[in-house]
Amino acid sequence: MQFKILSNKSSFLQKLLLCLPYLLLAIIFVITPTVLMLVRSFTSTSSGPMYLNWSYLSGFVWWKILQSLYIAVASTILCIIIAYPFAYFMSFNTRSKLAKSIVVLLVTAPIWMSFLVKIVGLKTVFDTINGYENSTYGDIFTIIGLVYIYLPFMILPIFNVMNDMPKNLIFASKDLGRGSAATFFNVVLPYTKTALSSGITLVFLPALTTVAVPQFLNSNTSGSMIGDIIMEEGTMGQTSDISLARASTLSLVISLILLTTCGIYFSVKKIMKMSAKKRGKKYE
Repeated sequence: MQFKILSNKSSFLQKLLLCLPYLLLAIIFVITPTVLMLVRSFTSTSSGPMYLNWSYLSGFVWWKILQSLYIAVASTILCIIIAYPFAYFMSFNTRSKLAKSIVVLLVTAPIWMSFLVKIVGLKTVFDTINGYENSTYGDIFTIIGLVYIYLPFMILPIFNVMNDMPKNLIFASKDLGRGSAATFFNVVLPYTKTALSSGITLVFLPALTTVAVPQFLNSNTSGSMIGDIIMEEGTMGQTSDISLARASTLSLVISLILLTTCGIYFSVKKIMKMSAKKRGKKYE
């Protein structure tokens, strides 16, 4: 009994040591900045009392948050629409491993390019096609730019899972009389739902708080997103403590929105899972 307890303690210590680097990174890059944001948001500045930090959340700021959510959601949906057919074709219709390797290399190549190089290059392409400078006007160009930048992060997880998917599942579904659409929604989509969740996370989160993309690709003066406003306030915060406090407040609000969204998602997922289990028991 005593040996078993010592063994359990040793196993726990090993796991703790393995987790220690990740815990340190979380403390330095996640917990500490969050605590500093909280302190800044609820601290008075030389410009006035604490409530001035929150009074900055006017109708204009909330409109920018809603606009950013709309652009991020639209970009994520477009990435899903493009990624699934691409991954499906490469996984089930391409047998050559060399061809798959080349395509994966081409898909991942833009990831290694500079963010600004991609944005400036895309803007140059649009301006060349339209025949004049600053020809990109409207949120649609921001969405196109975000899809162009973050599409590889949607394709890769879906393709990796779909490529390892047993092909006999597809054949069995078609042998049972299901068409391509039914096979996709009843077999492929459930099998790749974890990869889809990863892809949505990798695309939606950075798209929501992106900077520079609207500035380069949307000539409309009202086309800025919430990330641009946070960056602007943070830049002014070098000389103004009220601006730094406002940037912290905005960052905190965005973090709360994201946490609320994640909470709703996992709650709905758990409810649906419990509901499915109950239906299964009912039919047993």
